[in-house]
Amino acid sequence: MLRGLDDRALLPRLARRELRRWIGDHPAFDDLELIVSELVTNAVVHAAATWVRLTLRPEEVGGRRYWRVAVVDPGRSALVPQPRIAALSDPSGRGLWLVDDLTHGCWDTELTQLGERVVWALLPLNGRSEERTK
Repeated sequence: MLRGLDDRALLPRLARRELRRWIGDHPAFDDLELIVSELVTNAVVHAAATWVRLTLRPEEVGGRRYWRVAVVDPGRSALVPQPRIAALSDPSGRGLWLVDDLTHGCWDTELTQLGERVVWALLPLNGRSEERTK
């Protein structure tokens, strides 16, 4: 669990570092890094998260292999994460569209019994390149 920082803005960087420690130079690292950065940043910005829990595990769905990455935050926001239409001049607001594109729409959000927000995504095990070759 990544928690207890005076500067919550460090959480995305710490999550990326943890991801690198877990999978090194795996072919899916760049895509997973972008997904993790976006989900952790959303937890910090929109849910005022002071901690996040990051999980990553391989998973098989319908005969295909994926990475399942999940970010759990305290669930302080009543808003359900969803992509929004950002104006051209908006400096943010495109992150979930990136996640949606990278995962081909295979992401969602749910609440735990404790009220924590979980946002998860499935990425082909070898990244986007695996999907393109099939």
